[in-house]
Amino acid sequence: MGSKELGFYAYASFPVEIGQTIEQAVKIVHTSTKVEVETWKALDIPGHFISEKVLESINSCNFLVADISVLNFNVTYEIGYAIGKGKRILLTKNRSIKEGSPTIREIGIFDTLGYKEYQNSYELSEFIESANNLSPLNIPSKVNTKSPVYLLEGLHKTDLASRIVSRIKKARFLFRSFDPNEQPRLSANDAIDQVSQSLGIVVPLLSNTAVNSDIHNMRGAFIAGLADGMSKALCILQNGDEPVPLDYRDFVCTTYHPDDINEHIADFAGKIAEAFQQDTKVESTNNDTFLQSLDLGATSAENEMRTLESYYLKTDQFLKSLRGEANIIVGRKGSGKSAIFLQVRDRERNKKGNIVLDLKPDGYKLIKFKELILSFLEEGTFQHTIMAFWEYVLLLEICYKILEKDKDQHKHDHTLYEPYRALADLYHADGYETEGDFSERMSSLMEKISTEYRSIYSDKANVRLSASKITEMLYCHDMRDLSKQVVDYMGKKEVCWLLFDNIDKGWPTSGLQHEDLLIIRGLIDATKKIERQFSKSNVPVNTIVFLRNDVYELLVKGTSDRGKEASVLLDWTDPDLLRELVRLRIISNNINENKNENFEKLWPAICVSHYAGEDSSQYLIDRSLMRPRFLLNLINQCKSFAINLNHERIMEEDIEKGLAAYSTDLLTDIGYEINDVENNGDDILYAFIGSKSILNKTEIYQSLEKYNVELEFFDKIFQLLLWYGFIGLIVNDEPKYIYNFNYSMKLMTGVIKNKGNLNYLINPAFWPALMIEND
Repeated sequence: MGSKELGFYAYASFPVEIGQTIEQAVKIVHTSTKVEVETWKALDIPGHFISEKVLESINSCNFLVADISVLNFNVTYEIGYAIGKGKRILLTKNRSIKEGSPTIREIGIFDTLGYKEYQNSYELSEFIESANNLSPLNIPSKVNTKSPVYLLEGLHKTDLASRIVSRIKKARFLFRSFDPNEQPRLSANDAIDQVSQSLGIVVPLLSNTAVNSDIHNMRGAFIAGLADGMSKALCILQNGDEPVPLDYRDFVCTTYHPDDINEHIADFAGKIAEAFQQDTKVESTNNDTFLQSLDLGATSAENEMRTLESYYLKTDQFLKSLRGEANIIVGRKGSGKSAIFLQVRDRERNKKGNIVLDLKPDGYKLIKFKELILSFLEEGTFQHTIMAFWEYVLLLEICYKILEKDKDQHKHDHTLYEPYRALADLYHADGYETEGDFSERMSSLMEKISTEYRSIYSDKANVRLSASKITEMLYCHDMRDLSKQVVDYMGKKEVCWLLFDNIDKGWPTSGLQHEDLLIIRGLIDATKKIERQFSKSNVPVNTIVFLRNDVYELLVKGTSDRGKEASVLLDWTDPDLLRELVRLRIISNNINENKNENFEKLWPAICVSHYAGEDSSQYLIDRSLMRPRFLLNLINQCKSFAINLNHERIMEEDIEKGLAAYSTDLLTDIGYEINDVENNGDDILYAFIGSKSILNKTEIYQSLEKYNVELEFFDKIFQLLLWYGFIGLIVNDEPKYIYNFNYSMKLMTGVIKNKGNLNYLINPAFWPALMIEND
């Protein structure tokens, strides 16, 4: 008789009913001839931290069983650790226990891993015995040496968050990140992939008082466990003495002041440098299947900035941007705005004579600026001040980029030496210079304004400043002198590029306000003024501001001289163009010497040709809302399930499981987008849980009414459901969504009026998450 396989069971100590059921199930399992399982209660604890003994037990066991009935920091860390160590895992959930906060759906990790539900010890014991049939999850072996750091970002870009990003940049390491503003949920497979390809991981933990801290910290526990299990350099940061449990406190870097972050990131950077010196494997192992080694790139352009060039699809919108024909790039979230930003930036800044500003103002900083200015401005001077602020910031940033780019060159070029020194002396006047990135420099300027105001008017309540007073307070440089010297120096250069991305990212989820739009309007006006100033010296300036569609629509409505800016719509309407995007990513894996291999020949190597009688690629595209990010996310979800089930390509069952996971993500994602423009609209899609897939307008309004939506909002919400592709019109028995009308709400509304009593179809992408059955 063969020896038993050893397992370890991790579970939370509260509520006690969970532990009682598990301990009873383990006693039953002890009579088994297949497996032997111990729990943390059976460990020899005295004199040791529980965590130390638990990790020793995981190291020595064949598989881990972990209970996620109530999510717990320690258990989540241990699940990640076991996966990182290549252990087989079985997750269990007691269906009789009420789910607490955060929920499995909110976090996103465990429903993509899969788990078994039980209701008593006998049922649980059968599940445990089946653990010996499990296979460990695949851990990719390819390391990303170009962007070696992975960062877990929070929902809000606080001063501490900005400092962490700034210090990583200061260490000159490119990083990838999980940003909940871009992806509402973290899948286990994405976390495993990102951690495995990293040399180091940074996990900031949030205070228990922070919004969504429970969700963020649970993700942090899982990522930290993965990193430790894979022996990656790890920096866990927390501000103050909570929230990490005592068991794992020794693993955490505690900060009490932003400057503490500098020291911790410096230590972390040293560990990354050491990892670079080691013999790092950069290729997949011979044991990997084609599907396991296939890399379709990241769903977020920021996470693939060093690889994007090799498979970037050069669209007409991109070429117009490169030629300087577009001032505003308009697109929905996930349509590829950041990809164009990165491609234009990288191509242009590599040219010796160009100065390129690639600015990503934190929405958090803009909110602080808005609140600061509104607090002491006279009514009617807001827009003037915003424009003055942007003009000043842009001139300072152009100056900063010149000094950065020509730092060495001016020493060897006599025509640059004197102008460079004069510009450097002017820039450093009055202590404006600060370490860090653009966000920190912007923060420093705002702090100066606020401090000066308080020092002058501290004894006077509610002092309102005129435009001239606020402008005087704003500028710590002579603006005329600064402008003249920057323009004169740029006369020795070729082109100045002003690129703005993420300006509408991280704005308040309570909906956009008039002042938010004035911030964008002020920025655009300031760039125009700079373009005019520079053109007098024959210095071309190309400006591109990247905006979401909804924000742009509101901006146009609130602008009297609409149509003045050269805007380019980025949204996608052609399924074949999306296929070409996927094709380029497939061939970048060098699977075939023929780089011109068509999609029809490449796709069957990855996925079954048909699903439920439909072409599989079209089936997935139809559920992507015609957005590249969503399509890549859906394919990667299906691919992850296929790999975990040891399939050599994506099968029909993998598509079904992948779509279910993707649908949940999508529901949250679109909810966030709706909430950005409509206050408290993030959960409106849940009004359609369990509804029919085909509804008339009356039935849609009835669903809203049952969900306690006020009657006055019905029409606006109906328009939003159409705009975001949640519902489409059924015209001649065919569903037509917003992208079938070239994203024109006027055209779509016109069809509704002309056709009369239409039926509407809820987009099939949402069916699994909302439990909608096909009629």
